[in-house]
Amino acid sequence: MSKQQTSEDMSLVRLYLLLPLVLSAFERDKELASYTFRTPEPYMRMIDAAQRKVEADLKEVRKKFRELGIKVYEEHLTFTGLDAKYLVRGYHHNFSMLSSLIAAESQVLMEKYLGLDITQYIKTDLPEGMRQEI
Repeated sequence: MSKQQTSEDMSLVRLYLLLPLVLSAFERDKELASYTFRTPEPYMRMIDAAQRKVEADLKEVRKKFRELGIKVYEEHLTFTGLDAKYLVRGYHHNFSMLSSLIAAESQVLMEKYLGLDITQYIKTDLPEGMRQEI
């Protein structure tokens, strides 16, 4: 197993940090729907289903962390964004993401988990090996 950090490692760390934020956003939206909408039940069921998918993916990310020797040991949500420190097979790394990027990526993830089409967010002008889906 390589000691070098891979793009898969970085993607897993990004998801590990973003998915709990998505869960919180869904929870907040569910609460708003419960007293804002006249018939909130269908919306709340849709959000519940999305939350179950997020939780399943977060569980899968944690499993991959154990398999690949990844551990996030410090997280800070600041006014400007998110900072984290993590280990990959014994090597320390840093992760930073600005608030605007967190909001944009969280929105795409929320749309994905709600079953909406997110293909508009996938860059098709990149070579095949460099394309990245959320």
